[in-house]
Amino acid sequence: MKILVCDTSNQNCSAGVYEDGREIAYELSFETRTHSETFMPLVHRVMEQAKLRHEDLDAYAITVGPGSFTGIRIGLAAVKGMALAAGKPCISVSSTEALARSCENATATAREETVLVPAIDARNNRVFARVFEDDTMKTLIPEDAYDADDLAKKIKNMPEIVYGTRRQILVVGSGAEVMKQAFERNKVHINVYCAKGAAITPKGVAGAAFAHPDLISARDVKATYCAVSQAERLRKNDAAEEYKIRPAEDSDVDSIMGLEEGSIPHPWQRNEIEKLITEDNKCAFVTEKNGHVVCYIGCDIVIDEGNIGNVVTDEKERGKGLATAILKHLMEDLKKRGVKHMYLEVESTNSAAVAVYKKCGFKSYNIRKGYFGVGRDAILMDCEI
Repeated sequence: MKILVCDTSNQNCSAGVYEDGREIAYELSFETRTHSETFMPLVHRVMEQAKLRHEDLDAYAITVGPGSFTGIRIGLAAVKGMALAAGKPCISVSSTEALARSCENATATAREETVLVPAIDARNNRVFARVFEDDTMKTLIPEDAYDADDLAKKIKNMPEIVYGTRRQILVVGSGAEVMKQAFERNKVHINVYCAKGAAITPKGVAGAAFAHPDLISARDVKATYCAVSQAERLRKNDAAEEYKIRPAEDSDVDSIMGLEEGSIPHPWQRNEIEKLITEDNKCAFVTEKNGHVVCYIGCDIVIDEGNIGNVVTDEKERGKGLATAILKHLMEDLKKRGVKHMYLEVESTNSAAVAVYKKCGFKSYNIRKGYFGVGRDAILMDCEI
């Protein structure tokens, strides 16, 4: 069987042509440009190198995740389009299995004594991962999105580890460093080797495809995201990670000022923050973690319009979706109060904040040059609720 194998599920993208496991041509790209720019030209080059037309192929194999949400969609859309146009079937390939099959155990410990953990960094101490027997590729722990410490404990308590039949852990992929730290925190004392630079290769995708050559229609190929939702992340069972959004109170003023002073060049004054909490035409909410304020948002209300002031998250808590969650909470509250239109100004260089606002439905409608100072423009954004 002759197949075109493709991967866009993570930072790099690749494609290759293989026939019954034999490599004909391949290319692996680590370009910084987006996969939407690099992937199809790469495919064309590989097909030309293999001296094949798409009608010469028997199938297309594509990694369906877990991994980058955008990357997976780009690859799926492109491969499904090619397969449908050529009238060929597809093979869905797991990203974790493709990553595992892209690597070889170069340690002194035999493969039959090694646990292989392909791990993809999912940020905030999370990984997309699976656990294999290195020699047989038998799955010991299924593919999913894991808290790194939870996964380390699962591996530590596996019978294969407890009874010593597997005496080495080999972690490969972008999540290797996260897992290494988790193993150290959870006192996993057997040999742990980490290869964080390991990446999915065409050979790995081909290996997984030929190991599981289940042909399906391109229309039936679906992504596997395995992502833990924002709501689930904020509602962790562990008491050490409990988050609660509530209206700001007088006792929160010092905490809010601390967030402002630690994040903003020109923070609000105490009396301005006090007004947000006490005056009827203003409102403020905070996100509390174990009794400590880690995020807040303030808003002015004029009849049926709301003007958002600052949204500030503690530096140690960023990247967990707190700003998005508190903004959506504010919007829901204002809607109940009869507010229909919201607007704000955000510094043009603050890409993280702009992304949060867009995610919540805000759109830019103008630019104010130098609004925040020399060379610091403001993007004006608004939203109907």
